[in-house]
Amino acid sequence: MEKVRKIVTLQILVLIFIFFNTKGFSEITTNEVYLLSSIYAGKDFTNITPYPINSNNEFEAYPGFFYKSFDPLWLIGGIFETNWSDLERGVYLSDSLPYVTGFMGGYDAGSMRIVSGMYFFDPYLTEDELERQKDTSFDTNSDRVGLEDFGYSDPSKTLFIHRLEFNLCDRVRLSLNELNLIGGKYPDLSDANPFGIAHNNLGEGFSNNMLGVDASIIPTKGWQIYGQFAMDDFVVPETEGGATGYKPTAFAWGLGTRLVGKTSKYYISPKIEYYKVYTWMYNQWAPYLKYTAKYNGEDIPIGFDYGNDMEGYLIGLDIANETTRYKIIFEHYLKGEINLATPYDDERKTDVEGWPGPYGETTPLIKISFSIEVEI
Repeated sequence: MEKVRKIVTLQILVLIFIFFNTKGFSEITTNEVYLLSSIYAGKDFTNITPYPINSNNEFEAYPGFFYKSFDPLWLIGGIFETNWSDLERGVYLSDSLPYVTGFMGGYDAGSMRIVSGMYFFDPYLTEDELERQKDTSFDTNSDRVGLEDFGYSDPSKTLFIHRLEFNLCDRVRLSLNELNLIGGKYPDLSDANPFGIAHNNLGEGFSNNMLGVDASIIPTKGWQIYGQFAMDDFVVPETEGGATGYKPTAFAWGLGTRLVGKTSKYYISPKIEYYKVYTWMYNQWAPYLKYTAKYNGEDIPIGFDYGNDMEGYLIGLDIANETTRYKIIFEHYLKGEINLATPYDDERKTDVEGWPGPYGETTPLIKISFSIEVEI
C-alpha cells in the first residue's frame, strides 16, 4: 500500500507540472534517434536516455516524468523508460525493464558527464522468497549469521547507478559505471556513495555491487563500434580462499557495430552484436540482491534481457525518426542449464570450469522480432 501511495503522489506531481507548463518537449531525448543522428554526423553523444539535449533552467513536463535544469546540473523524476546502453540488449542496465520509478540527474560539462540514477523496484516477495531472504546461513561472511529474521527483510529494493563519462575528440566515448543494489533495508545516504565498488560490502547482506565499462568509437561519419562490460563478481583464488563455493566469477559483455544512413524521412541503421553472459551472472542468494526487478509478479533481468548463462549474436535493422521507429531483429543464442531461478547454492556452482558458460547441455534460442513505435 505504501508503494501505491508513493506512485500516486508522484503521478499527481507530474500532472501539476503538466498543468502549469505548456512548453514543447524539445529539451530531452527519450530514445536512440538523437544518438543515431549524432553518429551520422560523426559525433559521439551519450547513450543514456532520457537525457537533456540542452538546458534553459525551466521545468518541463513529459508524459510520466518532469525535467528541471540548473545549468550545468539537471534532474529528471517520475515514471519513465530508461536505457544506459548502445547495445540492443545492454548488460548492466538496459531497456529490458518496461519502466523505472525514481530519479536521475547529472552534471554536463560537454567533454565530461557525471550521471546518477536512483530507481525503486517492487519489493514484493513470495513466501518462499521471503524465507530465503531472511535466512542468513548461506552468507557465511555476514555479521548477522545466526540472527534469524534480523535486518534482511525490510520491504525495499533500490538501485543506485553512477557514471563518469568522457567524450574525447568528439568521436570516442568512454564511461565507468557503478551499480549498487540495496535490498532488505531502506537505503540511506551511504548507499548513494559513488565509490562503493571499492568496498566488499556484499557480506553485510544488504548490498550487491556491479562494475560497468562502456565504450564507443566513431571511426568515420555514419559508422560506430561500441561495447559494454559488466563485472558482478571476480574471484582471485590466491586471495579468496573458499570463495569458489560462495560467489563465482560473473562477467557479461557485448560488442557491436552499426552503420547509419539517412533518407529524406528516416535514419536507417543496420547492426550486428555479439554477447557473452557468464553462468552465474545476475544471480544471488538473497532475492532482494538479485539483479532482477518485478513487474506484474514477473522477475525481469535489469541487464541482459534473457538472463544468464548465454552466448550468441544479434543482427538488427533500425529505421527511425522523431515520431516513428521500426525495428527488425534476428537473434541466435546458446542457452546453458543455469537460469536466474536456479538456487544460488546449487552444487554445479562449484564447477569453476563452468563459470564462463554456457554450462552443461545447451539449447538454442532463436528469435525473430519486428516492432513499431509511434509517438503521438
